Amino acid sequence: MPILKEGLKKLYFPSTVLKLVRNGPNVPAVSNTLTFRVPPSMNKFDIKSYLSNIYKLNILDVRTANMPAKLAGSGGNTILKRQKFKKAIVTIDHEFKWPEAPDSATFGIQDAVNERSRIMNRLKGWRMRPSHGIQAAKKAADAEAAAAKETTKA
Repeated sequence: MPILKEGLKKLYFPSTVLKLVRNGPNVPAVSNTLTFRVPPSMNKFDIKSYLSNIYKLNILDVRTANMPAKLAGSGGNTILKRQKFKKAIVTIDHEFKWPEAPDSATFGIQDAVNERSRIMNRLKGWRMRPSHGIQAAKKAADAEAAAAKETTKA
């Protein structure tokens, strides 16, 4: 049986992406456990080697769980599936504190949500109909154009 040595594999430009996600609601904000979404092809040794070589973390334990693909919803006749992934729960030797969540007003997130809901409320049938203000502006512009044509004819 081969002897596995961790942390000796050199990684220059890794092609895999480990996505750090927030822990569940039962885990405190300051903890020594980190949760990652990793590709299903990665194993515990790969995860530990990746984090120790690239981010210089001292890893104490790695636990993994394969998460199945789920139905995300249906859009008409099509059924959408959420991609399967592997969840890795990594224990490190020091405390990790998540930064404070940014204010949504800073990034304009709430404005975008309000605009989206306003547009969806206007949605009637298969197309969006312009609001009354836009229709009134178009009528006024048409009236001005007609008046301008009459003055140029005369």
